Amino acid sequence: MSTHSSWYRPRSASHRFLTAVTVAVVASSAFGFAMVTSVVTAASASAHAELVKITPHRDAQLTTAPKDVVLEFSEPVNASFATVVVTSAAGVSVTSGKPTVVGAKVTQALVPRMAAGAYRVAFRVVSNDGHPVAGESRFTLTLAPTTSPSASLPSASPSATPLVATTDVAPLPGPNAGQSGGLSRSSLAAAGAFALLLIGAGLLVWRRKHP
Repeated sequence: MSTHSSWYRPRSASHRFLTAVTVAVVASSAFGFAMVTSVVTAASASAHAELVKITPHRDAQLTTAPKDVVLEFSEPVNASFATVVVTSAAGVSVTSGKPTVVGAKVTQALVPRMAAGAYRVAFRVVSNDGHPVAGESRFTLTLAPTTSPSASLPSASPSATPLVATTDVAPLPGPNAGQSGGLSRSSLAAAGAFALLLIGAGLLVWRRKHP
């Protein structure tokens, strides 16, 4: 008496081979689908715009104030959603107007006569696929000390020698001038007195001899 049920039938070799082929096809299809999905996902991820270059470059040390900030991306960006803001360390914006977008290049004008100091550049753009891209950069402006041209003072012309009105002035007598004049007059007076004395004495002698 047979121990197998009546419904059991031994599988043939061809049936087992067909089953193995079916499993292999299904497995390869699943693997292929996974590979395709990965490729599509990677392609869509790489389609986002990325910042390639920024001017002034990151952490730049400038001695001349820049006229604008230029950002270049790996692909064109939406011109309607580009935003670039440049602020000083005190949070004061130095941007002038809206950015200009030409393909993958975004240009933001800056105000003239920027003060020295640190500046922060914040940007946000949108890729053509709608993916937003944001980031920031910084640069420092150090202006050379400006020496204002000193007003040239007119050189002092040599002062003209003042004209002095000359008048004929008698020279002052020397220290012995008065003494020499005084001695001459006293000598003459003494000589006259001595002469009178001699004359008087002569007359006196003559009278005595001739009474």
